[in-house]
Amino acid sequence: MKVILYIALGLVLLCGGALLWRAKTSASRQPTTADIQRAKYEGIVRKKFRKDIERAKAEGKDEIVLPPAEGCPSTVNSIEMIMRDYSLLRVKVIDKETTVPDPDADINTWYKFKVIETLQQQDKISDAPLLDGVPSRLLPLLPSECILIVSGGEITVDGVRVIRVIGDYGVDYIRGNEYLIASKLEYGGKVILPIAQAAGVFRIENTSLKPLGNRWKKLVREVEERYGNDLDNLRSGVH
Repeated sequence: MKVILYIALGLVLLCGGALLWRAKTSASRQPTTADIQRAKYEGIVRKKFRKDIERAKAEGKDEIVLPPAEGCPSTVNSIEMIMRDYSLLRVKVIDKETTVPDPDADINTWYKFKVIETLQQQDKISDAPLLDGVPSRLLPLLPSECILIVSGGEITVDGVRVIRVIGDYGVDYIRGNEYLIASKLEYGGKVILPIAQAAGVFRIENTSLKPLGNRWKKLVREVEERYGNDLDNLRSGVH
């Protein structure tokens, strides 16, 4: 009986010590810069959409959906225009981050790309320093890396997902996927501006180009009719 009692007492002391160690560890953990920034973004969204969030919680919903930001149609609609004035890049998504600028609470998603191949590069690229507001987690950028900003994304506030829909002009890029993007390079080539919007973006599967824009767009039809939606054919054609 004494042996069993000693074993039980030892287990109690061991568990108590483990709980005390966990408590001390949690208490000593200081919030990171990312934690502070995330809390700031949540506060901006909570202030802007407080009534919507409270209504969703009262109705037992775990998300609210906001309409996309307004966009303007692109005038770039042909391979010839891209080859004359812009860049054509094959990229891979390696990371992304959400930001919420104050006071408008326009949720934005920043994507970090690795440039795998430049099929076409514009003649001139501005040498301006990198724009402000790039999430620190995406920095620094290696020589082969660049960023792209999309209006839209989501952030969770008080258990409710607040989703700003990415409009027809934008694309939700998936981490790990490769894309071909008709682009304008800015800020020393570190920022990609999709100059034909979704019509100029193609997801790459092996050598197949999967259009993300509507087929009625001239550029989308052109890539299919002239190059068979094939990366090798397009590469040969533009060179």
